Amino acid sequence: MKKKLTGQLQTKRGFTLIELSLSIVFIAILSITITLIITNTIASYRRGIILNQINTTGMDLADDFRAAIQNSPSKAVTSECAKLYRDQGLTSDLYNQCMDDGARNFVSVMRLATVTIGAGTSSQKEMNNVPVFGAFCTGSYSYVWNSGYFFDEGYTVEEVEPASLRYKKGGTGDEITMSGFRLLKVPDNARAICITATNYTEGGNYRVRNTSNLSVSSTINNGDSTFDISGEKFESIFEDITELLSADNNNNLVLYDMTASAPAYNNANNALFYSMSFILGTIQGGINIKASGNFCATPDEYTIENFDYCAINKFNVAVQDTGE
Repeated sequence: MKKKLTGQLQTKRGFTLIELSLSIVFIAILSITITLIITNTIASYRRGIILNQINTTGMDLADDFRAAIQNSPSKAVTSECAKLYRDQGLTSDLYNQCMDDGARNFVSVMRLATVTIGAGTSSQKEMNNVPVFGAFCTGSYSYVWNSGYFFDEGYTVEEVEPASLRYKKGGTGDEITMSGFRLLKVPDNARAICITATNYTEGGNYRVRNTSNLSVSSTINNGDSTFDISGEKFESIFEDITELLSADNNNNLVLYDMTASAPAYNNANNALFYSMSFILGTIQGGINIKASGNFCATPDEYTIENFDYCAINKFNVAVQDTGE
């Protein structure tokens, strides 16, 4: 007797084209999401590092300014008004202006100019009356600074060159000119750097050669950008000049502003009370200190490779001198 063999055909079912397409789309979306999360995390990490660097450097600078002020002479800055104006027979108007202003220009000077961000691009923007260099004079040390707008090709400072410093070297008598710096600390007991940047000629006004009331080509010291204290009436500098913000690869920070009010004189204890502020930031990022809120331009406003490294902060310093 023959047995009839029966069997069942086995089939295997795979993904349909629609299912495969949906799987690929899901994996792509997941990959993009993970990439964005990683990118944002890295950007936040970079920003955190640079903000920490700014805060650390800013506090170090503030401590340096405080030390310089605390060791400065306690005599009123307005005493320089008589020395420069009245005692030299210049007009009484200059002396009165100087006294009324508390001799503020002998403490803080700055150059204002027009700065263009992204010149030649569709997102070009102009900033008017922006500080581009200046000096802060404490009576013991003076600080000379150049703005970050001079150190990035993304900015254009209209018709103004970076500040330089010319002085006479003690011991040799040689005249030395320093340029290309970000921030210098200069021994200057006479506040010579700020005084030489002030217009106090006969018939002139008590003001710095840098205000918006003057033509753009009229900067400090006879039409150029040099703080010149190499003349015979100024003392030679024997101490070393310190570069507080160097241009090495590990330091990407620069100043964008430094200003101070006229120090208040306290007759009770013969002391001066100083109030000053400065803005410290990175070179990159299309920084606009005239803007409100976030000073770093967004990528669609300013194309920059290292935008994630952009950061900025403002520091305020208030201190009383303890000098003689």
